[in-house]
Formats: sequence, structure tokens, C-alpha cells
Amino acid sequence: MGGEGGRVIIERYIKAVIAVDLDALAALQHADFIEEWPQSGERVRGRDNSRAIVENYPGGLLKNGVSRRRVVGSEDRWVLSPSFTLLRIEGTGDTFTFEGTAAYPGGEKIFVVAIAKVVDGKVARVTSYFAPPFEAPQWRAQWVERPAGLGLS
Repeated sequence: MGGEGGRVIIERYIKAVIAVDLDALAALQHADFIEEWPQSGERVRGRDNSRAIVENYPGGLLKNGVSRRRVVGSEDRWVLSPSFTLLRIEGTGDTFTFEGTAAYPGGEKIFVVAIAKVVDGKVARVTSYFAPPFEAPQWRAQWVERPAGLGLS
């Protein structure tokens, strides 16, 4: 990766995820790559297993052909139809957090937050959290705001 900073590596990694570019992902993943999904209690160990999951995704991420488009706003945002919209990347050094939303073909929408660690110029570890939206309880309505654009509505 030629001495690139952690943020550049993470941005390239996310673009490869959005494009479903498996060769680029493999090139950006550390030899000891691990991804964890705490909510389901799963750990993906290694580039080959990571790739196999994408290649065998039910309904096919690769078969159905994904499209992406640029959303113009205060910052560049990339949208993967029908699944991923990147909202924000934050971090410094070797640890970064990125947030987005995902929409599944069946209409389910979720929030995604991932924490990624860069080691030796490669993405070594990603921990991803997936959360469905929920209706705000009425009992606290008098103390909160409901700004447009916050949430999945």
C-alpha cells in the first residue's frame, strides 16, 4: 500500500465493499484478516472465508449486479443499491469507525456501524454491528427532537 495513511486505506476498503470488488478487498485485507459480527456471535477468519461469504450470499450480491451512484451533499456519499449507503467515516491513526445504512431486497432497513483496525497498511480487523430501526416511545416525546433525515424514514 506504499505508506498510505489509515484513512486512505479505510476509504479504499469501503469503496471496494460498495463495488463488491473482491480482488480489491483481498488486496486490502491483512493476511490475518478477521471480521466479527457480535450480534450473531460469528467470526470470519481470513480473506478466503470473507470472499466465500460474499460469493455465496443468498440471492447473490454478485449475480444480481449492484449499482452505485454519487449522492451530492455536504460530503461525498456512495450508495449501493439495494444495500449499502455510507454516511460517515471517523478516526485517526490505525482505528476508524464508519456508519451507514443497509436496505435488504425484502425491504428491511438497518443501521450499520463498523470499527476497523489497520495493521501494516492493511485492514486487519473489522467489527460490524447491525441494528434495525424502531419506533420512538411516546412517553419521551416532550424531551426529544425528530429532525428530518435522522433515522431511516
